[in-house]
Amino acid sequence: MLSPDKLAALDLSLWLRSGDEAAQRLAISQPTVSRRLRQSLELFELKLLKLEQERELRGSPTKLQLLAMERHVHQTSRWLDQGALRIEGTYWSGPLLLQPEPPGWLGGRHDIVGIQRPLQWLQDRVIDAWLAGGPDWPQDDDPEFSVIRLCTMPVHAVVAPEHPLVAALAQGQTLDWDDVAAFPSLALPPGSYPRVEASLRRLGLWSSPKRMNRYRRDRWEGKSEQELMVGYATVLSEQVAGQLVRLPLRLPLASGEALVLRRDWGEHPRALALAAELHQRLQPWAARHPELQLTPLPL
Repeated sequence: MLSPDKLAALDLSLWLRSGDEAAQRLAISQPTVSRRLRQSLELFELKLLKLEQERELRGSPTKLQLLAMERHVHQTSRWLDQGALRIEGTYWSGPLLLQPEPPGWLGGRHDIVGIQRPLQWLQDRVIDAWLAGGPDWPQDDDPEFSVIRLCTMPVHAVVAPEHPLVAALAQGQTLDWDDVAAFPSLALPPGSYPRVEASLRRLGLWSSPKRMNRYRRDRWEGKSEQELMVGYATVLSEQVAGQLVRLPLRLPLASGEALVLRRDWGEHPRALALAAELHQRLQPWAARHPELQLTPLPL
C-alpha cells in the first residue's frame, strides 16, 4: 500500500510535468517531491520518462495494474473529502473559469491541446475532472465518462486585422468558404479534435498542420495575428487570443464548456457542486455575450 503523499508526488509530477509545479500544489518542497517520487517509482519498479513535452510511466503490466488499483483507492479517498480533487482545463477555461481554483480543487497547467491526454489522465485516475471545450467530449452514453454540459457557443473563423480577407470585406466584397480556404488555416495533429477536424475539412479548412501538444500562443493565435493564417475562436477563447477579427461566416459546428468525469463520480455531490460553481462563473460571460447560452444543470 502506497501512502497518499507518495502517490500524489508521483501523479502530480506526471500530470504537471514538473517537480516544482507539484511542490507548489502540494505545499511542500521540491526535494520532498523528488524523494517521494523516487520511492513510489522504486516500489512499483517503474520509470518516469520524459517524451517530448510529456511524462510517461514505463514498467511491467503487472506493476502498472497494481498502480491502477492504488490509484482507484486513493481517488475514492479524495472524493470522500479526504483530499483536494484535481481538475484540468483548456488554455482559455483555466484562466477564465478555474482561477481562483474552486474550493476543494487543485488546478493543472491548463495548456493541453487535444483530447487524448486529459481523457487518459481521467481514465488512469490521475485527475478527477476535466473542463473540456466542445464538441470533442465523450458522448452522453459513453460507458466510462460522464459529461455535465455547462454552456454552448458558436465557433468563428478569425484572422489578423491586416489580413486580405478583412480588406476585401472593407471594400464591400462578399466572402464564401472558397475564399477562406484559399488561405492557410490552422490544423493540429490528426485526432487532436476529431469532430472539429472533420467539420472544418469539409469546408476546405484545417489545411496547415502545426505540431503542438501543449498550447503556445505564438504557434496558435500568434500565427493568425502575424501571418495569412485563418484561425478559429469562441467568445471565451477570444478573451485570451489577442487582436483577431471574426469573418462573417458561421462555422457549421458548436462549441461549449462541459465537465467530464469518470462515470462512477459523475453524480457525486462534489461533482455537482463543482458544476454549479462553474455555471455561476459562466453567468457574467453569458450576460455580456448572448451567443453564449447556459445549459440547465442536472437536478
